Amino acid sequence: MLIRWGALSDTGVLRVQNEDSMLTEEGLFVVADGMGGHNAGEVASAMAIKMLRLAQIKGISNAGDFGEIINDINEKIFRAAADKIEHRGMGTTLTALAITPTTKAHTGNSSATATVANIGDSRTYLLRGQEFRQVSVDHSYVQELVSEGLITRDEARTHARRNIVTRALGIEPSVSVDTWTLPLIAGDRYILCSDGLVDEVPDTDIETCVRRIKDPQTAANELVAMANRNGGRDNITVIVVDVLADDQETVTEVPVKSQQKSNVRKLILSSTCAVALVVVVVLIVSYVRSGYFVAYENSKPDARILIYRGKNLLWLSPTIEADSTLKRSDLGTALANEIVAEPTFGAALDAQKYVNQIRDVVELVKPIGPTSTTSTTIP
Repeated sequence: MLIRWGALSDTGVLRVQNEDSMLTEEGLFVVADGMGGHNAGEVASAMAIKMLRLAQIKGISNAGDFGEIINDINEKIFRAAADKIEHRGMGTTLTALAITPTTKAHTGNSSATATVANIGDSRTYLLRGQEFRQVSVDHSYVQELVSEGLITRDEARTHARRNIVTRALGIEPSVSVDTWTLPLIAGDRYILCSDGLVDEVPDTDIETCVRRIKDPQTAANELVAMANRNGGRDNITVIVVDVLADDQETVTEVPVKSQQKSNVRKLILSSTCAVALVVVVVLIVSYVRSGYFVAYENSKPDARILIYRGKNLLWLSPTIEADSTLKRSDLGTALANEIVAEPTFGAALDAQKYVNQIRDVVELVKPIGPTSTTSTTIP
């Protein structure tokens, strides 16, 4: 088998920093989407990539070995987060594809398999013949709703809590890693991506793109461009990996038919209008997404205290940036009333500091006894 790939990571339209990291080595492909305030997400994702690169040098033998390596990485990121206050709460999602050796017991012949590992909501897809499917399973709040039949996959893409992950590297001392082992078949195409792609581009459009464009680098470039055209609200990372037979010829992109001059003029005019519309939408979205505030989840006595990002305008609503793990019932009257006023902040880190101050007060007045400490995570 031969492996060809293309990859691209982009900041997106609205973000000023790229906290995604990726790895494209011979036999190992990884997308890590960092999260955490004060650039800590970038640190966590970079740590995961660095340690996986070292692991690849030593060799990844099977799914069990892969899971143990990732668990070790989780422990190291968790310890690093505890060592520096500016890295507290940092973490990263991870989806990875490793080409692992397989030996058939009855013949002794060696072949290769594809082992997929996943933690969080970054994804791995597989295009095999007429089938296009998601191999990995999201560890997220909205995926739980989808699994329970409460919402559809399309509704999950725009759900207010779509950014809440239920599992990530570095958040807890240990983590459960999902792995899948698949046969390596000539003609297979794997797509690894961060949620910056899937939140903006439906699965059907991703499938259309990777079927239409044969060159893996061109396909990766186009998927990132599609996400940016649809809003580009998050960092976007895409890796396209093709499995080829040894004697398979170089694959070229499907040619595009030439257009008549009149069609070109129409295309230029429509493109100009589209660009102007995108600029207006981006400015509106940028304004609506600016600022943070702390508020209750609902009016119930046990409502959670959440950090929200953005404002209400037209069809856009604030999104949940982080769950503080505190509840209304944890607070005294004065602090409870303070949250009712929904205090606002210019930066996520300031909102996090405010919540942590409240937590300190709550912990101070708690009765003596077994306690646990938590921290707010800003994706």
